[in-house]
Amino acid sequence: MRETDNNRPEVANLAKPATQRFHRGAMGQVLQRYLSQHRPQQEYSLVRLEQLWQQAAELDPAIGLHLFSLFTPADWHPLAHLSQFCSNIGESLHCWQRYVRLGSDMDQVRLSECDDGIVLELLIDAPAELERFLIEHYTVMALTLMRQGSGQALANIRSEFRHAPPSYQADYLQLLGHMPRFNAPRNGLYLQRSDLTIPMRQHHPVLAELICEGLDRRLARLQHLSGWAARVAEQVRSDLQHERPPSLESAASAMAQSPRTLRRRLQEQGMGFREVLDAVRAELEQGLELQGLNSSQIAAQLGYADSPAYLHARKRWREPKQP
Repeated sequence: MRETDNNRPEVANLAKPATQRFHRGAMGQVLQRYLSQHRPQQEYSLVRLEQLWQQAAELDPAIGLHLFSLFTPADWHPLAHLSQFCSNIGESLHCWQRYVRLGSDMDQVRLSECDDGIVLELLIDAPAELERFLIEHYTVMALTLMRQGSGQALANIRSEFRHAPPSYQADYLQLLGHMPRFNAPRNGLYLQRSDLTIPMRQHHPVLAELICEGLDRRLARLQHLSGWAARVAEQVRSDLQHERPPSLESAASAMAQSPRTLRRRLQEQGMGFREVLDAVRAELEQGLELQGLNSSQIAAQLGYADSPAYLHARKRWREPKQP
């Protein structure tokens, strides 16, 4: 059988794609789960995050404020678990700022001084409606994790948002404990300086250090996943999520490329399919471990036939490469 390149040269010579941005946490899965409870006849396997938010908002206009209540600890991103093991609220917020890119390509977090304390500024590179959903979700998430971790109400926190006041303002007061300022110049949470020193009740320095070491490795790997490698990584995540065996051939088919063309595009970035596959599996592994899954369960989630195969293969991404 001839290669696709020979039959469809225009496919092989497509211009380099624009950089795509992805959210790597469980937000999409939780939104799908919420929607499936209300619309069980529909499938959402490949629906983009923005479409999921919009569909969920048709059922609950304040879904941005309510979604985190649907998260279980198994849905938490490793960053959320890390926040509970930090020494105090300040350290947990600095970890969010440091590792935010591991959760989403759209988000930035900035901690800075202000006149009466500290401001946690949330910057979302997304259309206005999606920005509102995400800002609401992250604000509730941050407050919930800080209050749960510290055991304190943190009543002096205030917030401001760039979006206009919505029709469900009462939900803000109920969930945040205060009424935000709307139509503000930025999205921010304001804390008193003394709030940063409030200890976290589950502080565990060894666990925090281990998670940080893993996140640092993931940050380093993420630098390499851009362009075509990022597109292949997203296809691998989808295949693993839907229990399909990842392969260069399946990724190429999904992208309307021939395997030879896709292999060449990855080589231009200094990568191969196996390297991308290992990077995605390593990215997913830590979250699965934090959920309490054993090696057999993790092996199945990562697409391995059994636990020994998984334990042998993970040496590739856990052992440092020799120069």
